[in-house]
Amino acid sequence: MATWGTKTFEDDTATDWLAELIDAEEAREFLLANITLTQGEEPGYDTGVICLAACEVIIALIDEPRKGLPEELKDWLAENACDDITDLPEIAQESLNIVLADSSELMETWKEQEDYDEWREGVDELAEIMEQLVQA
Repeated sequence: MATWGTKTFEDDTATDWLAELIDAEEAREFLLANITLTQGEEPGYDTGVICLAACEVIIALIDEPRKGLPEELKDWLAENACDDITDLPEIAQESLNIVLADSSELMETWKEQEDYDEWREGVDELAEIMEQLVQA
């Protein structure tokens, strides 16, 4: 049975991606690869979830972790630091805009769910923090 919840890491795709992050040799490059979307691209559901998960990690590394992060990620954050990731928030914000566009599969899927408003509130908070990091 698939995991489904309103927080970023309450999705099987995000938890699978987290295992890949933990195993990645170059965390910065891994994060960069997962937040780099092209304008006009219509990302699939999994791509959208992974972009949100990568944004959560970037926020946690640069600012402070948001509530609801899994213990595995908290442990990884305590043991890892990424060198020079100050350019990642701007790239992540551009990709977030693509992922959160009305035409994205992630948005279309969530709009059909009864707990869309709760999910959207958390995603909007994530996007707001990312915007603050870009402006900093």
